[in-house]
Amino acid sequence: MIQFLEKGAVYRSFLDVLRAVYPQSDLADRLLAGLMDIAGDCEKKEADALRKNVSNWLKGNSMPQNREQLFKICFALGLSEAAANKVLSSAAETGIHYRNPRELVYAFALRTGMTYQAAAALDRELSAVYGPAVEQAEARRAEQWKGKQSRAGQESGAGETGDEEPHFFTQQVLRRFETVTTAEELRLFFAEHSADLGTIHESAYEKFRKLLSVLQEPEDMVLSQSGGGESYSLDRIAEEYFRMNVPQGRATKQYGYLQKTMKKNWPGATELNKMKNRKIDVSRKALLLLFLITEDFLFSEDLQYSDKDSEDAAWYIPEEDESPRDRLEVVLSKINLFLEIYGMNQLDPGNPFDCLFLYALAAAYDDAFLSDAFSAALKALFPTGEEASAD
Repeated sequence: MIQFLEKGAVYRSFLDVLRAVYPQSDLADRLLAGLMDIAGDCEKKEADALRKNVSNWLKGNSMPQNREQLFKICFALGLSEAAANKVLSSAAETGIHYRNPRELVYAFALRTGMTYQAAAALDRELSAVYGPAVEQAEARRAEQWKGKQSRAGQESGAGETGDEEPHFFTQQVLRRFETVTTAEELRLFFAEHSADLGTIHESAYEKFRKLLSVLQEPEDMVLSQSGGGESYSLDRIAEEYFRMNVPQGRATKQYGYLQKTMKKNWPGATELNKMKNRKIDVSRKALLLLFLITEDFLFSEDLQYSDKDSEDAAWYIPEEDESPRDRLEVVLSKINLFLEIYGMNQLDPGNPFDCLFLYALAAAYDDAFLSDAFSAALKALFPTGEEASAD
């Protein structure tokens, strides 16, 4: 599998993504001119750096470093909201985050054909409307989750008190935002719904906390690989479950493309702690690894029925006589539905991490743990063993 990933697999490049959403022949010129216009009267050094970045992106030597840069690219090419969503989905872990107020402003601007400069100005104006409410709501949610954590293990169970305000998930906010077509409607939307917004994918965070708690109490884990009654620390969870032969440390000069791709943003104890305490959003990679480690998608009640009123929802329930191929198709359907529900990109064979993830699903049967197949492949990818920590 590693030989295939290194020599036979064809990965979707950033250039492929841009050509799909902007098929005209002047892609390079249009992109550079648009970004130069956004940069404004910059110094020669900055302009040269921008030219170099564009050249490297189109040659496949590098990727845009953050979501703001991706949005600028979308505005520079004059993309629609739907096309911009594809760019972000392909180059980042999620498409447009429809609970993030700034990204909502950008989505509206793309929807209505505004420039990046106009969108940035509108965001500065509307931040006075949504800013205080979002900040207060985020603080309340953080306190709620701290309360849930302190109540964990009690007979009543976490989250069963009646003093918690309901929170809206991304898909609920999106349905309300879809009708916004004017700046005044956007202002009214923020005035009414700012308390429902935030930078955290709430549904993904809720699932992350639930699955992480399964690992912290291994005696309660359905597919436990070790005994003991003590609660696991995040350091131990990161080492015993998440490490999977991936070297520690930040140095990557000695690695090839596939190794760098796998290692990038690999969740360690520090990242898991930040996610758990709502300091950063839950990453797609961390959530997928939790699914793989706990095999939650095989027995979770979340997917017994679809939220789309499907009459054939019974296909989510495993059959006793199903073949390995049938089982794989069911598992894939479940995982993709999970990712859709939690606001993240579905599995993509053109993505190296996803390709290895698919291999683990296909290879690990006969009562083997899915995470073992994934870990074995990573051991083949990083054969040199432990790396001196640079943290």
